[in-house]
Amino acid sequence: MRYVFLALSFVFLWVSLAWADGEVPPFAPYSIDVPEEGYAQVMFDQGYNLYQVGRKEEAIQFFIEAVTTKPDFVKAWIWLARTYQEEDMYDEAIWAWEKVVKLEPENQQARYFLRKVRNWKQYGKEAWENYERGIVALERGEPYDAIEYFKKAIEANATFDKAYYWLGIASFRTGDYHNAVWALEKYTALRPDDATGQYWLKEARSRLPKAK
Repeated sequence: MRYVFLALSFVFLWVSLAWADGEVPPFAPYSIDVPEEGYAQVMFDQGYNLYQVGRKEEAIQFFIEAVTTKPDFVKAWIWLARTYQEEDMYDEAIWAWEKVVKLEPENQQARYFLRKVRNWKQYGKEAWENYERGIVALERGEPYDAIEYFKKAIEANATFDKAYYWLGIASFRTGDYHNAVWALEKYTALRPDDATGQYWLKEARSRLPKAK
């Protein structure tokens, strides 16, 4: 075991010197056999250090090496997923977050990010982020702020059905029944089988001023 620690110490010293020269070696050379778990940890540490200095594409390669060597290395999977997500590599991020959830089914943060990236892929990142902000604003009792976020979501994705629905609901709550009707008509055109949407559209229409 002493030799293993000596080998790892050599690796970290070697990598540090390489970084000082502005270069990062592809993988650490070992003069003796090192247990897979130790090698995976070294790969993760190198990837993490690269991530911290903004070299994310290179970090990904080290994280991949870490999880390839130790497939149940949850921390490495999390950082791999996070880096993919930050690089807008949606399919790869979904794959990596799915691995995290499989290894840690109770990890709610991983489940949240998995849903987020899936929705980025389906609706577009800008559209989904504004939609989420709108939902939060609505839950806080701030319908006017919510309306602005839902409008931005629709500007980013004109077929974003959920954004139309909640824009309609937020407008309804402010008493703006004309815009509630408009948004809910858009929603029901996209989701004609949704009885809830049809109900609120009917309610909004019933509150429009009667023609004289």
